[in-house]
Amino acid sequence: MASYQTFVGWSLTILMVCLVGSGMAIQCYQCDSNEDETCPSGRPFDTSVNAMLNCNGFEADVPGQFCVKIYQESPGWGGWQKTTRRCGSRTSFGVAWGCRWSWDYTGVFRETCYCEDKDGCNSSSQMVPGLVFLLFSCLLCMVLSLL
Repeated sequence: MASYQTFVGWSLTILMVCLVGSGMAIQCYQCDSNEDETCPSGRPFDTSVNAMLNCNGFEADVPGQFCVKIYQESPGWGGWQKTTRRCGSRTSFGVAWGCRWSWDYTGVFRETCYCEDKDGCNSSSQMVPGLVFLLFSCLLCMVLSLL
């Protein structure tokens, strides 16, 4: 009876750690309008075509704790637009959520927006742990309950 209670106790503990740990990772969109036509600049962004990714995962180009959207536009007749969406680990201006606007010396306008309030705010968390990790956790609980 005691080993069953120990098994249940360890199982609940590991499950809670999985849920809390995965709940803290923000998910953001990652794309660049110069490289990906599903990431338009100057047109509405289609969330049904683009997938969010975990900023603490291996797929993130820049691992981080918040989302970043950078919009750039050059002046003149031959001007261009570029939008980049990604995860971020530090801001150019310290901790300041929202958007910042600037122009560089060539006249290129730049809007940089930072957010961490929801997934896709680029929205929050994946609450279901991976199947492999869940199976490993159950196996670990059984081993610990035998000790």
